[in-house]
Amino acid sequence: MAKVFRLSRLLFFLALCTLGFLPSLISAQPAGGSGVIIITLDDAIDPNHARYLDRSLDRAEQEGARLVIIRVDTPGGLLSSMRDMVQRILEAKVPVATYVSPAGAHAGSAGAFIVAAGHIAAMAPGTNIGASSPVGGGGEDLPSTIKSKATNDAAALMRSIAEARGRNPAPLEAMVTGAASYTAKEALDGRILDLIATDANDLLAQIHGRTVPLAGGSQIALDTAGVSCIEPLRLCGQERLTWFERFIRFIADPNVTSLLLSFGSLGILIELYSPGLVIPGVAGAIMIALAFIAFGNLPVNWAGVGLVALGVILAAVELHLPGFGVFGVSAVLALIFGLLFLFAPFTGGTPNFSGPDIRVSPWLIGGVSGGIGALLIATGFLAVRGKRTSPERVTPSDARTVVGQTARVKRALDPVGTVYVADEEWSAEAVDRSHIERDVEVKVVSVEGLTLKVRPVQKG
Repeated sequence: MAKVFRLSRLLFFLALCTLGFLPSLISAQPAGGSGVIIITLDDAIDPNHARYLDRSLDRAEQEGARLVIIRVDTPGGLLSSMRDMVQRILEAKVPVATYVSPAGAHAGSAGAFIVAAGHIAAMAPGTNIGASSPVGGGGEDLPSTIKSKATNDAAALMRSIAEARGRNPAPLEAMVTGAASYTAKEALDGRILDLIATDANDLLAQIHGRTVPLAGGSQIALDTAGVSCIEPLRLCGQERLTWFERFIRFIADPNVTSLLLSFGSLGILIELYSPGLVIPGVAGAIMIALAFIAFGNLPVNWAGVGLVALGVILAAVELHLPGFGVFGVSAVLALIFGLLFLFAPFTGGTPNFSGPDIRVSPWLIGGVSGGIGALLIATGFLAVRGKRTSPERVTPSDARTVVGQTARVKRALDPVGTVYVADEEWSAEAVDRSHIERDVEVKVVSVEGLTLKVRPVQKG
């Protein structure tokens, strides 16, 4: 039981560390006073970025911004999120300039669609754009039928963007059908871009006076004269990710999500096997809730989630039946395969656009499964040694030997509390669910999991 309490405190500490972020999760940076707002997309495209873009454009429209600049440097991302972002840009009621920068940046895969959707599309020297062929969530090739359908659909989307923005559809479509990529100069020559700008100030200077169509058919002349984005002047507002959005990005890392799921499941099981501890149940519920929030930003395989949960259940069973037998081996195998398939489809998967591989690190899989395996071996070894060296000593793994013994209530049973028996502290519950005060002697009637069922000792 002491080990259970120590593990419970550890789980609760991890949950508190997570909650420590929450007071500051809703803060946002000011937009500045020039009417020019800069949005930065510098990671793989996911639902979190789609919400960030939507929120930023909502704010720009409410404040009547002159211009929104979307600074792009992304390897790609999720198809569904990219479509949401493209649709929001096409429907924007303020002018949007998409800008691939700084030098060395790229608008890969899904990023190319976002750049093409801007009213003004620009790139910095030394950047590139393209390679927009659909692939699986882990970067793998799709089955031929799915690939053909996804490619044709994405190509049609790219052509529709080209028509809406007056761009050359052929080189844009080639990004999808042939994974074509272009330098800034090649993109400009191919009429994919409107201009090449060395920095944001150069971009603002070049687009001043241009007329662009907004959603609904209205036209607006860009007024960016005299606007400078030099940092000391602070004239261009940086619409940054809120702390909440940054936190979501953190927990949506496949490795963090897998840890939240594993430790959260363990906490819930500890609470179920030993009711009344509270701490592991609360910590486990928080971690699982965070894992499911993260799942909303990831292409999760629910079969993998089920295997992880099964592995934790089998590990808990093995702790009650020590010796590292079939339950222990099965638990480790279920965890390994569950974490392997957590974000990997059994088939070719749903179409996406290439970005970082969405999968759990093999090192983390080995660490989690190896750690649990070592724990099961150690528990079995200690239980066997305890039986050999001290047959009458009771261990948490041999709970039924305390049935019939007399215990003393350490924490009042109402109806759940703790008792002290055979030199150990146990969770206990009155069989008739009555209230039993502290220091009262009780008799152990039965055991359910790690909870003793007791009744008061009859005096006389």
